[in-house]
Amino acid sequence: MAPGLARFDALVVGGDGLVGAEIVAALRGSGHAVRATSRRSRPDALALDLAAPELRLLQRERYACAFVCAGITGMQQCESAPAQSRRVNVEGTLRVMRNLAAAGTHLVFLSSGQVFDGELPFPAETATRRPKNLYGRQKVEVEDAIARERLPAAFLRVTKILARAPVGMFRTWHAALSAGQPAVAATNMTIAPVSVEDVAQAAIRLGLERHTGPWHLSSSDELAYADAAMLMADMCGLPQVLVRGEPVSEAQVPAIYRHRFAALNSAKLAAALDFPIRPAAAVLAALFSAAPGQSRTAHFSRTQA
Repeated sequence: MAPGLARFDALVVGGDGLVGAEIVAALRGSGHAVRATSRRSRPDALALDLAAPELRLLQRERYACAFVCAGITGMQQCESAPAQSRRVNVEGTLRVMRNLAAAGTHLVFLSSGQVFDGELPFPAETATRRPKNLYGRQKVEVEDAIARERLPAAFLRVTKILARAPVGMFRTWHAALSAGQPAVAATNMTIAPVSVEDVAQAAIRLGLERHTGPWHLSSSDELAYADAAMLMADMCGLPQVLVRGEPVSEAQVPAIYRHRFAALNSAKLAAALDFPIRPAAAVLAALFSAAPGQSRTAHFSRTQA
């Protein structure tokens, strides 16, 4: 290492995103020296925008491993702005990864189950990738570059990542049911959820232990969104009769964003890292225990009964 360069255990690219923030907190909580990046101006992070990454900032320090969690993750946003999203999700991402690899940094790239078309149940890491949308194709392009250039990297394909508390449609369902109004949920879309805590822990293991190649993290099964809404109503003591399951139309959710099968085969991760792969209902139950008016204590006593 060049003299005068500070050394960190880890760099988290996108340290203020959902997964990145969880990785930063987990690493610091276990005593690791961590540097994070953000495209926003923050005193506790390096300024790094993948649309035009300033690589000289990364060359001032050395990192044992780096977690690449930043990018444009909205699938519709990728489709509506293909050039912009490719600049961030492919070009800028690979520039940063190549620069870090050249300095001896081991890499973990956060990929997605969207690299598959959802027609094959439980695809393993070796299954043929057939992305249906631009977001998935951009993930494939980075994965291919990692393999072709032999970058020292693991890429972790994940399914639906859940925050620590309900947000988005889960919060909408809860609010509707709490107000005595119907909660509409899809019968022809499935969810194979993973908690953000599990994603962070899997990524950290892959990075610190210097694993390479493709890895999957998914729940061990999947549920229709309508079944997930029913589970929320049951857990939270809300009226299940108000959950209305309906198929979504092409106009509501185009087919390129819908998968018949959402879950991935995570046996490799489970075996190699002794990593727990939880069923969808258990992952969702943990989420719903953090819904307004719920307590984790009540949840655990209920699920253990």
